[in-house]
Amino acid sequence: MVTETRVFRQVRNDEKDIEAICDSYESKIGHERWIAEAIQKDAIQNSWDAREHKKTGKGWECGFEIKSIVNRKYLCILDKGTHGLSGTTFSDEKELSAILTSGKRKEDLAYFLSSNWSGKSSEEGGSRGRGKTLFLAASRDGRIYFDSLRLSDNLYLFGEYYLDKDKQIKFKLCYQDAAKEELARITDGKMFPLRDAGTRILILNPKPAVEEAIKDGSMLAMINNSRWEIIKKYQAKIYVNNGFEMKYATLPSWYLDNFDEAVCHEYKPRDKDKYGGGLIKKGKSYRIKKLVLRYKLNNNLPESIRGLAIQRGGMTIQRLLPDGWIHEEGMNNIYGWVEMDRELENEMNELCEGPEHLDFSWHKRPAKYLSDYLKSKIRDFAKELKLIESEKAKKNKIQKAAEEKALKSLTSLFKKLKLFGKNLGKRKRGTSSRQKNEPLRLSISDIKFPRENRRVNYGEKIENVYVYPINEFEDSIMVLVRLYIVSDKGRTILFDEKEFNLQPGKGPKIGFETVKISQELEKGGYVIKAKMRSLEDSTITFPDGTNIEKGTKLYDRIHQKFYVEVAPPEHGPLHFEPKGRDDKGYIIDWEPEGDSGYIIYYNEVHPRIKILVNDESKLAEYLTEQGALVALQIKLEEVVAEGESDDEDLEKLLKSKELGQVIPTILKRYSEFLWDYREA
Repeated sequence: MVTETRVFRQVRNDEKDIEAICDSYESKIGHERWIAEAIQKDAIQNSWDAREHKKTGKGWECGFEIKSIVNRKYLCILDKGTHGLSGTTFSDEKELSAILTSGKRKEDLAYFLSSNWSGKSSEEGGSRGRGKTLFLAASRDGRIYFDSLRLSDNLYLFGEYYLDKDKQIKFKLCYQDAAKEELARITDGKMFPLRDAGTRILILNPKPAVEEAIKDGSMLAMINNSRWEIIKKYQAKIYVNNGFEMKYATLPSWYLDNFDEAVCHEYKPRDKDKYGGGLIKKGKSYRIKKLVLRYKLNNNLPESIRGLAIQRGGMTIQRLLPDGWIHEEGMNNIYGWVEMDRELENEMNELCEGPEHLDFSWHKRPAKYLSDYLKSKIRDFAKELKLIESEKAKKNKIQKAAEEKALKSLTSLFKKLKLFGKNLGKRKRGTSSRQKNEPLRLSISDIKFPRENRRVNYGEKIENVYVYPINEFEDSIMVLVRLYIVSDKGRTILFDEKEFNLQPGKGPKIGFETVKISQELEKGGYVIKAKMRSLEDSTITFPDGTNIEKGTKLYDRIHQKFYVEVAPPEHGPLHFEPKGRDDKGYIIDWEPEGDSGYIIYYNEVHPRIKILVNDESKLAEYLTEQGALVALQIKLEEVVAEGESDDEDLEKLLKSKELGQVIPTILKRYSEFLWDYREA
């Protein structure tokens, strides 16, 4: 029995605290690899805040790597060009408590080892002390090791931080020779003390989501999209080593200053511009340094870029979707970023930012002032977008009408070549010899529809709605793959997208095993499409000599038509689609469209076609002429593949095996068609 008043230390359940913190991160990040994203954001921010050269970031570097040491696996987070775990050294709890309660800054060592303590200023990226908790959460054993070489005094230290059986977070710490001996003991002499000032964290037995994110390149993509500002301004070096190769984070092409103005519009507020400069509230001193709004015309924005990035401390804290503020068509094609001045940034951090550094409380001030300002600027920008949208819609309408007119004009040729029918029925098709497989490509060969004519009713399913990328080069490449559908009315719906490191061979599936058709899709025609784009400058060169650069469109030739609750239309074997590309060698191209015919791509930015896209009659005439040549070529390929023909001219050509007669025969039939077409 206690006979006198005593002070007791509260017995905490640190395991429950870790779970609560993780639940908060998971709910706000919202994808299955949330812990990988949370770790890279916190680890890089802590390292960046500790950099030696604050103004330039010179000599700073931070990296992530999976290591196997003495039959144990670790996630190694290593930086250099930093101050290391600086601050007062201590040897017992009493000394540690005195350091923490003193409120001094620059006590990184003490704060690193203490939950819910942080000595960062409001100007730095994180000040809630939650980062180290994530390291424990990422370990299946609830244990991390760390060492640090301090810039200030060249002191070397080693420690262990772990969740004990009594559900208490504990740590061990030693210095100099004892630290070196402990590192050698833990790693069986396989790892050496740091030579450069910095810190190394070893997360024991990392969880699968973290390891997978490093191995497939998705963590590198996360870094690109959240740390792009310091990569752009300071050429910051951040790398990921997956055990086979080391890759550095790069600036996504979306943030380049010279981004293609033909498909993108932006403004940067200045003191005297029409948008009113950077002051966000009259009577207040809060200002922004830069606001950039861009509009991508062709629905090609990845989800990771979409929206307005709110930047603080060189890191993307939150992305705001403009369509949540302004209900106008095309708002989801807007992206951009806002950089705050120091006063606004500090108060946003201290008063409005969430503890996970993933969002702001927009009802609080000054966040409320900033949101009102951004809404007004986006609304101004949307007025310009309406002009863009109307011009785009007008051009699309003209092109669509021209395509339909051309197909109608080609009907007689389709019938003469016996290529006409409702989705071509079960007509046997030979393998096209027109095009070889591209070394970087997407395949959707497994897709299955409920019926041969590709009608899908509500409640029915399309199976194997996925693409998988193929890389026939020897080197890997960081890519973005998007799978989506487009309705006949132009509505785009994203199915799935992934950013990853595509190794040589066959890559991961992007999409779903089954897609159930619901009434969310209006009745009518749809096309399943997919695109693959490079996320880095690469040493890979295409067979035609073209270098792959960041932003290069690697493949976009997935086109699978289907129909919801309606019968497929009667049509010939061809379908036109504009596909602009800055390639002098491409004007007309074609390929099989599933089992329903062929799709003809025409280069709408080619000088020969560009002058026609606003003239329905001239474009229809041109497509008719080119479609006739393609139809004759397709027929010839099928004759060669099947080894026989009911067409007298082509049968004669097949038996003669005279290559010199191919062009004269095709031109003869082409001339006959044009004669009849012109007379009609």
